[in-house]
Amino acid sequence: MADTIRFGNLTIDIQQTPTEVTYKFTGDVDEHFRQKDVPRIKAGLITLVLEGINNFNSCGIREWIYLLRDMSELGRIRFTRCSVTMVDQVNMVPDSLGSGSVESFFAPYFCTDHGEVSRLIVVKDAERDLAERKAPEMHCETCKKTLEFDALEESYFLFAHNGAALNKAG
Repeated sequence: MADTIRFGNLTIDIQQTPTEVTYKFTGDVDEHFRQKDVPRIKAGLITLVLEGINNFNSCGIREWIYLLRDMSELGRIRFTRCSVTMVDQVNMVPDSLGSGSVESFFAPYFCTDHGEVSRLIVVKDAERDLAERKAPEMHCETCKKTLEFDALEESYFLFAHNGAALNKAG
């Protein structure tokens, strides 16, 4: 089954298999997001793909938390490819994860020659660094120089301090 739902500047693509349902969010989670209109599908694994989330506002985060509360009763929730915006939101409002765990997320880096870049961090591959709230070492794809982390590590990896929020099993 495949379905697409739209709320203002937010699109949710839903894909379902016998064992997993995947919700891919793209856009802004704001006052147009009506969580009650999002289908609740029971599955062993509920995956939320969040690289396309650009913005949250207070109305959107309230609705988001209600959605996650409902979904937590339907299966195990995992978050993949969380955008920098999503990580910032989780750090401000820890309930943004509900009972889910983070499998992978983007982090901001900077190359002195090529500017800002986001890099995907897979939790199971960076477990030691994350436990220390330290940015994993990354390199520029163009010049191969070591990238500088472009945020405050202690703040950005705050969510990672809660081991329950991290999907160490992958």
